Amino acid sequence: MKSTADKLVDDYLKRLNRELAGVPQARRIELVQEISEHIAEARAGLEGESEAEIRTLLDRLGDPAEIAAEARARFGVRPRQNNWLDIAALVLLLVGGLILPVIGWFVGVVLLWVSSAWTTGEKLIGTLVVPGGLVLPLGLVVAAASPPLTPILGAALAILLFLAPLLTVAFLAHRMRRGDVAPAV
Repeated sequence: MKSTADKLVDDYLKRLNRELAGVPQARRIELVQEISEHIAEARAGLEGESEAEIRTLLDRLGDPAEIAAEARARFGVRPRQNNWLDIAALVLLLVGGLILPVIGWFVGVVLLWVSSAWTTGEKLIGTLVVPGGLVLPLGLVVAAASPPLTPILGAALAILLFLAPLLTVAFLAHRMRRGDVAPAV
């Protein structure tokens, strides 16, 4: 079982790691490791490891948000501004095929891929998870009335295909809010 001191240090390092989002991964790992080693050395010099002493030690290191801001400035990571094209990409991925049949969803995919808001992996998810957005599940609801699909199977498939684009767009919206963009290499 971890002591209160260990929990305080773990929480501090986890917060620092979260605050460093956007800093290149190798630099983030290096910085968290340096801070961790510094904390270990400082803890070795303490007479006791009371909660008050650990809190004082962590306060002397500084707020993780301030450390992360300095790291972003040092490594050239600039704040990212979401723009209306990013929002349009999300809307068109979800309902573009309903607004502009056939081409609406494709326009959303193009906006997704030209944006710097998402990584390549996230763009692949946005493109490949239920292509067409909500058009496919709505079409399936119509097709569910036809004899080849049982009503239960058709309904289950429609619900699954309805949730997939919603969850995909929610995921992309969440990832869009990361806030930082690494410098171009």
